[in-house]
Amino acid sequence: MLALAGTYVLDYLPDERVRQRSNAHYNAAVGLLTKDLREEAEQRPGGGESIVAAIALLNMLDVVSPERRRSKKEVPRWLEGAQVACKVLDVTDPGHRYWHVNNVQPSDARVANTVITSRAVVLALPMTRLNKASSDSTHFQWLLLQSTEENSRKIHGACGCAPRLLHRFALITHLAALIEEEPESIVLPVGADAVAEELNEFRQWSELNRESHSSVEALLRNCDLQLNPQGIVTNKASMTDLTAEAWRLAAIIYLHCRLSRLPRSHPDVVKQMTYLAACIRRMPTSGPLFTAQAPFFPVFLLGLLAVHPDHKLCAEGWFQSVIRTSCRSSVPPAYEALQRIRDWMKDEIVDDDVEIPESIALRSPWWETMVARVTEEEGILCLI
Repeated sequence: MLALAGTYVLDYLPDERVRQRSNAHYNAAVGLLTKDLREEAEQRPGGGESIVAAIALLNMLDVVSPERRRSKKEVPRWLEGAQVACKVLDVTDPGHRYWHVNNVQPSDARVANTVITSRAVVLALPMTRLNKASSDSTHFQWLLLQSTEENSRKIHGACGCAPRLLHRFALITHLAALIEEEPESIVLPVGADAVAEELNEFRQWSELNRESHSSVEALLRNCDLQLNPQGIVTNKASMTDLTAEAWRLAAIIYLHCRLSRLPRSHPDVVKQMTYLAACIRRMPTSGPLFTAQAPFFPVFLLGLLAVHPDHKLCAEGWFQSVIRTSCRSSVPPAYEALQRIRDWMKDEIVDDDVEIPESIALRSPWWETMVARVTEEEGILCLI
């Protein structure tokens, strides 16, 4: 915590003594964490919470300090740390004790740890090459252990969406990897349809609004009754609902493009992009409602896949507004990468007008072409 705080202090008070003290705190934290990872007690079911929390803080230090990151050819520290934390959560998972996972009663600390840790790993998957082992959704089963199915759909403040929805991003990636490996499978497309159907009907809730809206149109109509003169929502409930819906729409778009291999210009993709842009336009980019729940990844996805000028302008407007606040974050380097990616995508990723084959395996895996170029030139993008 002291090392992370020191990083922000240095932005406002550059001082060699502060820098040295911050580095000393960082080195001490790494040493203590290494020692704790060897403790047998921390590897028991239900344990490891303090270790995972400490890793999350060190990861955040790397996230907000792009000047200290490794080269693009290496695995980033924030991702490497999150992967270690995931392994700790795996070995300390209390779920294997029960015949029925609904019997698990996780603490608030454990739920927060699972969300914060998995968010970093899961949101790295969309912009990296397919790997069945790393995307296997069984790695993130603890996201589903929320005592009840209803609780797994409760919006968590650490990510802005429900743990179950975060798990579905990993599942979509895993199914895409399986289809790439087994293109003749007749079962996998059925699984893809099942996930798509679930996402279309997925309803999230929060303590601010336990009755989720029946549709995205209903949500937008309700928000429009409470907008300020700038067209922005001004209450916590609307901001929470809009953010969660942006994540759901992002999951659907991701499924359409990577798993179902639909082109960016496909009507089903454009429809969801239009809804996503509508949600983002109504959300503030500064002030008390702009928190860790901000839909960074959905906005990046909107900017990445936009074929309509208004969708592109919506994403660019969000990025530029956030960057103008001059707050230390991972947003500026991600926006710079997005601009470079869009420059070559307009010539190299072409949306074919030909009829789309019925079989997913016969469709163009254009997402994989894009990801191969991105990882080669940009490395692993930090979208948290």
